[in-house]
Amino acid sequence: MPKRKKESEVMHVKQKLIEEVTRIASLQAIEVFNAQKEDEFQKEKDKRLHNTKLLLKHYHTFRKYVEDVREKTDPETPIQKLILNEKDIVESVRATTERTVEMVKHLDRAMDALAYICEREETKHYEILHKRFVEGLQISIIADEYEINNRTVYKLIDTATERLATLLFGVYGLKIE
Repeated sequence: MPKRKKESEVMHVKQKLIEEVTRIASLQAIEVFNAQKEDEFQKEKDKRLHNTKLLLKHYHTFRKYVEDVREKTDPETPIQKLILNEKDIVESVRATTERTVEMVKHLDRAMDALAYICEREETKHYEILHKRFVEGLQISIIADEYEINNRTVYKLIDTATERLATLLFGVYGLKIE
């Protein structure tokens, strides 16, 4: 076999090998990218779920805070008069108060929407969530009332919390493929 033909065949084999390695590496890179993207999505979903649980856990505290702000705030006395010469602090307090009030309103609207959805679906998810976090009942009391075990109460609360997270955070609470 002439040397040139052999070199040509070797070059052809090398080229095919490079193409195959490139194809495999590309597929592997895409797979790794998709796995990382899924991990990021899961972390965000977990964070939203965690934040929803925190909102529910501290619902009474937020509700009381909002009621206290409304009772104690005199529209005639601007907050600037309460804290003199501290504009940054004043703005920070005002912003925090406004965010808390708006978040409680948003949480209440989401809870109302969940109540409506669960009523239409004839599920007890919202009722159990409400009894636990709004009424403050213990898991065992809720379980006895509905004649279910404690674990089922936790599962129903978890499902309701996931649905509430979707209502609170909108499309970012969903997995869209």
